[in-house]
Amino acid sequence: MVARLTDLAVFDVLRGEASVTTATAFGEVGKVFSGEGIELVWVAKQAEEIDPAWFSADTVDLLLVLQGRLRVEFEDEASPELTLRPGQLLVLPAQTRCRAYRWPRDAHEATIFLAAYPVTT
Repeated sequence: MVARLTDLAVFDVLRGEASVTTATAFGEVGKVFSGEGIELVWVAKQAEEIDPAWFSADTVDLLLVLQGRLRVEFEDEASPELTLRPGQLLVLPAQTRCRAYRWPRDAHEATIFLAAYPVTT
C-alpha cells in the first residue's frame, strides 16, 4: 500500500510532539501512531514518582531509549535490574511484571523512550 501525502506525519518526540499527550504522576505519554495492529507512544520521565505498582502487558512491548537512562526493575527477583541508555532496545515479553523510571533519579535531563506494542482492533 502506498501512503498518500496526507497520511504522512512527522513528530519531534524529543520536544514532546504527538497526536495526543497525557500527563500522569509517573511521566508524560504521547501517542504517535495507532493503527494496522500496532501502537507507538513516547514516554518522558523527569520529576515523576516511581510507580509502586508493577506493569504487565498481555503482549510483547518494545522499549527504545532515545534520551537519558531508563532503569527497569522486575517483580521476579531472579531477573536483574537493567539500566538502558540511548540506542538500547528492550524486548519485554508478554506478562513480564516490571516498572521503569529515570536513572539516576536526580538526572537533569528527562529520560525519553519509545514504546511499541501490538493492539487488537
